[in-house]
Amino acid sequence: MFFTKILTELESEVASIKWKKEILRAMLNEGKFSQSTFNVLNNIVSEVETAAINLIDKIEESKKFWENMASEETRILESLLVDLRFKNLIGELDEWKWRSMSATIELGIDSISAHNNKMVKSDKNDVDLKTNSSLKKRKNNVDSKQNRRNRVLKRREERFSERLLKPKSSDGLRCMNPWKPNCRRTDIKLSIYYNGQFLPICYECWKEISEKNIEFTG
Repeated sequence: MFFTKILTELESEVASIKWKKEILRAMLNEGKFSQSTFNVLNNIVSEVETAAINLIDKIEESKKFWENMASEETRILESLLVDLRFKNLIGELDEWKWRSMSATIELGIDSISAHNNKMVKSDKNDVDLKTNSSLKKRKNNVDSKQNRRNRVLKRREERFSERLLKPKSSDGLRCMNPWKPNCRRTDIKLSIYYNGQFLPICYECWKEISEKNIEFTG
């Protein structure tokens, strides 16, 4: 678990350094600083990146070493257990000593195995946690983008609906309904041809005219 935690932190740092290098490159391309300044900053960041990568390699080697040591210790104890059992069977080791010594050796083997299993389980949990965290973050980003897209589409639909439903003021024209001369509404629906001229008609008046089937052409 100790090795795994350090490796996770170092790998995160290396990823962060790569991101910083990309930012430096982008700033150089945008003319934020000179090539010489970029070279100095990039060299510093690259040195840190190299040191982190080398440290990761060293820790990986140490991790494998201790794993191999644990396996070797288990093998030695198992060989010793077999040897003692053989001596017990041929009478060189009495039953009481055999049981006592074998119990101690088996306890050591179980302890090493439990430690190895704990390390493997810890490594798996760390990997799963890191993977789940990455997947969750990616899902949240996707959901966030989708939500923003949905909000934009909804606002567009609302504005479009408002434009369709909202009565329009036709450049200052007022209703000139010949059957309702007092109407001065500006939400002009259309114009009708009546007594030799085109007259603007509002939504409300047009509704009444269309319902009454008034003859207005002529």
